[in-house]
Amino acid sequence: MQNKINNNNTEQAPFQWLTIYCAANAVEANIVKGLLLNSNIECQLLGESLQGAVGEIPLEQTQVRVQVFVIKERQARQILVNYTQVQQSAPDWVCPNCHEHNGPTFEICWSCRTPNND
Repeated sequence: MQNKINNNNTEQAPFQWLTIYCAANAVEANIVKGLLLNSNIECQLLGESLQGAVGEIPLEQTQVRVQVFVIKERQARQILVNYTQVQQSAPDWVCPNCHEHNGPTFEICWSCRTPNND
């Protein structure tokens, strides 16, 4: 995961899009997007369609960028801080049903949809 944040928003309009997170892949970007949407923060993903070009174009160009309106930046950053802390502190878990490895942010198995009971 690589997180690049644009900090030069002093002159930006409140409803201008601002990149607040660069995800390593579309799955991670959609997890972040879901967290933002759950907090009623409108967001958009840029570069999601470039994931199929991994290996054909430089890796840094295939990152998916998560954008929010400048006016929602503070709220979004707090959500990202919490997300990052959970990612760093919680371990991956193994599904008791299909034995697939799942990341700490997954509440249900991505493979068979069995809930995490930990």
